[in-house]
Amino acid sequence: MALLLPVQQAAADKTGISVSTSPRGFGRFGNGGLPEGLTFLGGLTLTSDNENFGGFSGLEISRNGKRFVSVSDRGHWLTGRLVYEEGRLKGVADTRLAPILNRKGRIDGRKSRSDAEAVAAWSSKGLKGKMIVGYERRERVELFNISRHGFKAKASRVRTPKALSQGQNNGELEALGRFTQGPLKGWLVAVSERNHAKDDSLRGWLWRKGKTREFHIPRHEDYLVTGLAILPGGKEIITVERSFKAPVLVGMALRRFSVQDLQKRNTGPGQLLFSGKLTSYQIDNMEGVAAHEDERGTIITVISDDNFNKSVQSTVMFQFRLN
Repeated sequence: MALLLPVQQAAADKTGISVSTSPRGFGRFGNGGLPEGLTFLGGLTLTSDNENFGGFSGLEISRNGKRFVSVSDRGHWLTGRLVYEEGRLKGVADTRLAPILNRKGRIDGRKSRSDAEAVAAWSSKGLKGKMIVGYERRERVELFNISRHGFKAKASRVRTPKALSQGQNNGELEALGRFTQGPLKGWLVAVSERNHAKDDSLRGWLWRKGKTREFHIPRHEDYLVTGLAILPGGKEIITVERSFKAPVLVGMALRRFSVQDLQKRNTGPGQLLFSGKLTSYQIDNMEGVAAHEDERGTIITVISDDNFNKSVQSTVMFQFRLN
């Protein structure tokens, strides 16, 4: 498979990049704790000299947890292998970075066309199948057969609900997934960042073959949804949410919703798994989230968007076990 190219071939096509990692704890100065529903499984700070490294807003993990795909809001793919030691996240390897191509197989450098915010597997094949990418500024969903064509895969358009384009500028499509099993098998799901309903809840959609169901997620404090992951089994989703309004420091929240919740007009608040701010936790601008299973259960991985502001922000990856 193209995503599994050996390192020497990646280097030959000039997509292989060097990424350094350093351990990153979750609690800051020992003051941050986790609720009983989560167990910390390791964190990393990722750095690279490549000028296009950063801005990672979407994340997908292979079914076995060994590989990852991320997309950046400058329109790039990042792929690589996750390195573990005694079940804890220790590093990344075999990393590759390349532009996401448009429908003509060309690079589109316009920010309005390349602002990728979400990535998800299209089928139960996971990273061995096709991938969908959600864009925010020129809001749309596109399908890529990167398992067959690698980084040369061309985009093909996926139908989306019209209401998805009715949010604030640079605040529309933010979180995306496709159910490959469970009660909603074959349905796509998306949540906006600033496409608010009248009661200030966040608008989301389920759609499949011309059918669309809108749902509203009540906001947790001042947080906004920045990513979602469908849990193994297809019966629940996890949202990662961000809080940031100067001069208050950035915050991260994780919530859990059932598919029954999503089929209601108002989902209700869901289950709050975590909520915390930078003062107590070594988080950054967390925007991407993915889920996979091992022999002990479900693992949640989150990644941050550094906004290419490397003097004050970082690319961070954390893993947690969902208890």
